[in-house]
Amino acid sequence: MKKTFTILSIFISISLNAQWLGNLWTADDMNGNSHDISLHLNEGKTVLVDISAHWCGPCWSLHQSHSMAGVYHDFGPDGTNEVMVYFTDVDAGSSIPILQGGSGSQGDWITGTEYPIIGPNGQGAHVDGFYTTPGVPTLYLHCGSVAPEISTSYDWWSLFSTIKGSCPSAFTFSGADATLLKHDGVAGCPDGYTVEVDLYNASANTNLTSADIELRNPNGQLIATENWTGNISPLNRTSVTINHIVTTAGIYSAKVVNPNGVADTRPNGDEEDIFVDFGYSNAYWATPIQISVSGSNTTSWYLKQNSTNGIVASGFGGATNYPANISANECYTLLVLSGEDETYSITDGATNTVVQGTISGLEYKANFSAGNDPWTSLENIPNSISVYPIPTKDILHVEGDYDSFKITDILGKIVLQSENVKSVNVSHLNIGVYLLEIKSGDKSYSQKVQITR
Repeated sequence: MKKTFTILSIFISISLNAQWLGNLWTADDMNGNSHDISLHLNEGKTVLVDISAHWCGPCWSLHQSHSMAGVYHDFGPDGTNEVMVYFTDVDAGSSIPILQGGSGSQGDWITGTEYPIIGPNGQGAHVDGFYTTPGVPTLYLHCGSVAPEISTSYDWWSLFSTIKGSCPSAFTFSGADATLLKHDGVAGCPDGYTVEVDLYNASANTNLTSADIELRNPNGQLIATENWTGNISPLNRTSVTINHIVTTAGIYSAKVVNPNGVADTRPNGDEEDIFVDFGYSNAYWATPIQISVSGSNTTSWYLKQNSTNGIVASGFGGATNYPANISANECYTLLVLSGEDETYSITDGATNTVVQGTISGLEYKANFSAGNDPWTSLENIPNSISVYPIPTKDILHVEGDYDSFKITDILGKIVLQSENVKSVNVSHLNIGVYLLEIKSGDKSYSQKVQITR
């Protein structure tokens, strides 16, 4: 399976007269923990400061791009430990309820944010007092004694490239060092696929030419080792496929060891959890489908056909009953970005719910496979066999000359079968559309049956 990334880029015009006033600040985060950026700088790290406000739309878009979250995850204390990231809400009235999405806020700034949040009790306004910020959002980079610079193009890798280009003194590790970059999980269909990871050369002066990547299943058992060879220049990355077919859902883990054949002396960031999810399998669909995702235009979604990596539909939160055509015998993934606590649903052309749920995490995937579509290829039941009433509530009559029949749900599961009878009780079946298949000699006939209440 080819893993793709969706990158959101945000371009914000910022006045070039923004200045840092030269003093290093100390402030308390929302949990009351004190932070002194001089301590990080004295350790040779870069400090990235996001000057934002809870009511600011562009600030929310920047936050929801997750570029700073990615930088912190990969290069912060639990990664290579070369960068520190801070979010500040400069509004003097900031509070935890507001930052959780309260009145006047653009959304929930706290959930999913791993780096420190400074804002409540006037602490964000206190930090802002150390700069002459022209407006929000503004990003400042501190490194050593160098005055901070302003980044105006934000996506995860571009932001990191700006950081390492502006503050090379933070990235000076000598010798072989390999890490795995943030993994957003994989979602596909249960015919099996391979996992792809991002391998990063964390050395400042040594090309990475080999490494072993271990894959462990949800029980912690080693199931595959990929002996990678190649050539990655310092502070760059490449994608590596682990040649093992994954067919079971769960939380896997990948770990990179033995960079250039030696023990890694700096193991931070070497291991990543990989969330593997399988969706509904071999379902029968009546097309076109309808997609609904709650939220606003800060939530975006895409429906991808996995065999081609092509996008067959896309939209934003609040798009209700958005139509999309799908094909039989294909695997599809619904990708929702920045949709924390939103809901989604997909219904087929017969108004059956294909998949639905609540979005969790900053990037969410739901998937399903479409089997043969009987709704477009049914062989009509002959007049010698009567099926009634349709729709039905409790008793379905199947009268005439035939051998047997079965009823399957939209996922292809047999829910009822019988030899020749004149009627059958279907009151125990859920409301929805089912497929009635009748066998008569060497012939088979099919018909949709709707159950109502």
